[in-house]
Amino acid sequence: MSVPRQRHPIRSVAAVLVALGSFAAMAATAFALPPFTTAPKSATGSGRQAELYAIDTACHPTFDRFVIRARSATPRYDVRYVNQVVADGSGETVSLQGTRRIHVVLRDSRAHTQAGSVLFPSVKTPLCANLRQIKLAADFEGVVSFGLGLRRRTGFRVFRLTGPTRIVIDVAH
Repeated sequence: MSVPRQRHPIRSVAAVLVALGSFAAMAATAFALPPFTTAPKSATGSGRQAELYAIDTACHPTFDRFVIRARSATPRYDVRYVNQVVADGSGETVSLQGTRRIHVVLRDSRAHTQAGSVLFPSVKTPLCANLRQIKLAADFEGVVSFGLGLRRRTGFRVFRLTGPTRIVIDVAH
């Protein structure tokens, strides 16, 4: 007659935690997302002019997201914290909700059609945990820029996605 083996609940919980930790590490590696930092981020583009045709925002549990959709080419970008966002062309300061500012500059791009029609709203106010507002700061001579109004200075990351071409900016809470 065999005696049933007793389970050790602590070992079972530990095994589940190890498995979950391994899964999370594999998921982060699979997506290969860059880390959140406060350092400026930039990348080269395709060298042709991109048409920026849509913007989106999303509020997530640990970060807020701003997405710029492009077609026809991939724009260069430069994303960094600034004391104020200045509109190209006019030189006027762009007012934004929040106490901190990120300036997003996209070169070799335009936010209007060849006929001059605007492709998306110039202001979005998602009121997320950190990302409070986004404003189109310029669409001038092949440079499009946005101001991001934040509640506080935290790390951010920038990366590209394809199919369609997107530039994604995540701001940590």
